[in-house]
Amino acid sequence: MPRYQIRDADTYGHAIGILLLDYRGPFIPGDVGNASTYGYPVLYKLVPGLTLERVLAGDREIEGAIVEAAKDLERFGVRAISSDCGFLIQYQAAVQAAVSIPVLMSSLLQIPFLAMSHRPRPVGLITATAERLSPDWLALAGITDDVPLIIRGMDHAPHFRESILEECGWLDSERIEAETVEMVTSLVAEHPDVGSIVLECSLLPPYAHAVQAATGRPTYDFVTMIDFLHAGTHRRPYVGNY
Repeated sequence: MPRYQIRDADTYGHAIGILLLDYRGPFIPGDVGNASTYGYPVLYKLVPGLTLERVLAGDREIEGAIVEAAKDLERFGVRAISSDCGFLIQYQAAVQAAVSIPVLMSSLLQIPFLAMSHRPRPVGLITATAERLSPDWLALAGITDDVPLIIRGMDHAPHFRESILEECGWLDSERIEAETVEMVTSLVAEHPDVGSIVLECSLLPPYAHAVQAATGRPTYDFVTMIDFLHAGTHRRPYVGNY
């Protein structure tokens, strides 16, 4: 029988740990913050005070709290750590240095990989706010000037801005889907050579299917990245006949 080490945990068996903004949702199925999104157990850890406003402002004072939350997730036995905001890329290095398990804090980290898959065709990026996504933050994700990238921000979509960025307290999923699809189809119409789409915001994966159906482009988001983390950290033996 295998031997197991006792951990300082309340529960066991969680595959992936996810650091959460101090944001109360709602998180619908398909959202990073909804546990039914995954085919494996995830463990959430909300970081008190980690508001979207502080993240977008590049607040470094909250970094310590993020690191401590990541350490808690590792102590509870998760095999990899992610988050629920692409702009947390600014804390990737600090979290990665603090734990011994794989860390992918931002959906933006997929872009260099995807760019290589269909270069020179550009990647289309739909982000929560293009105005705040600086070249310095893109560089933290390995997105250099030679990575072909076309960016559009959902901050110009009225209901997304109201429900997500201004946190009005309610969300009309059909309206968000319509705004997302409109944003992406407009991007593809202007740039028909786009090879793939990345949805940066963790609230957008519920609409990835609609985006792919409308554009015919491979579509990636936080969930595809978290599934990638899970696949690499939970390999199983192959069983079958030959």
